[in-house]
Amino acid sequence: MRPRRGTIALHVILLTGTAALLVLVMLYPYLPGEYDPLAVPLSTMAQLVGLIGLLLVPVGIVWLISGRAGIASVIVMTLVVLVATLFAWLTSGLLLGALTLAAWAVALSRWVPRLKERRFAPVVPLCLVVLPPIALLVQLLMRAPMTEFSRNSVIANSGEIVGDIERHRAQYGRYPDSLTAVNKDYQPYAAGIEQYHYVQRGNSYSVFFAQPRFLLDDFGAREYVMYDPRDEHMMPSHAVWVLLWSQDRIRAQQGWYAMGDAGSPHWKYFLFD
Repeated sequence: MRPRRGTIALHVILLTGTAALLVLVMLYPYLPGEYDPLAVPLSTMAQLVGLIGLLLVPVGIVWLISGRAGIASVIVMTLVVLVATLFAWLTSGLLLGALTLAAWAVALSRWVPRLKERRFAPVVPLCLVVLPPIALLVQLLMRAPMTEFSRNSVIANSGEIVGDIERHRAQYGRYPDSLTAVNKDYQPYAAGIEQYHYVQRGNSYSVFFAQPRFLLDDFGAREYVMYDPRDEHMMPSHAVWVLLWSQDRIRAQQGWYAMGDAGSPHWKYFLFD
């Protein structure tokens, strides 16, 4: 029996909406807004599931052709979800991992009883075929512009904290020892960046923040972006070095493997593995 036009339209809407949600989740940490502690974990999970999901594209094609979902589809998709659950647990704690696993359990409880039907809603295999390539394209095409957009926005928003630090020095003759307080007050206004960090160094100081990166943007890299009015940037990778090493040794061996200008005066970015 041929599907009705209304059914086809519903499937198109569901597929389009799912794709749009996937892209939004992936880009969420790089968008302006209040800090969301789930922004980076959810984005990374979406990217990871999208990449592993490329293995499911052949499964989805066979599913579409045969019109039936076999047990192999369930097993492969469950393995993908288990990887995502493990990642959620390791990066954001047990709660997010448990919620991910629970959501899949609910989906399976509705899906498995229908496996013996002759025809299965094609929106599911369509998602398997379409969504992973979309996730891959988003990473390849958007990783550089979105990271640069986010970095530049947070640098632009740092004007208030840098200005107040300089006003403090003008009024009291020295830079503040610390900005540690219950309320941070100075917000980066990026969903995936929690705060600015301040370090006082003698007669100078640094302001820095951790910049999210896409999985495929130099895989495993961690980026920190730092402002130093004297261009004496120092970003060691270990706290113990600060305690045990001399300043000269730290400057000579900070632990990052790449650095570069961040596009604004006195700002640089550092990449750590």
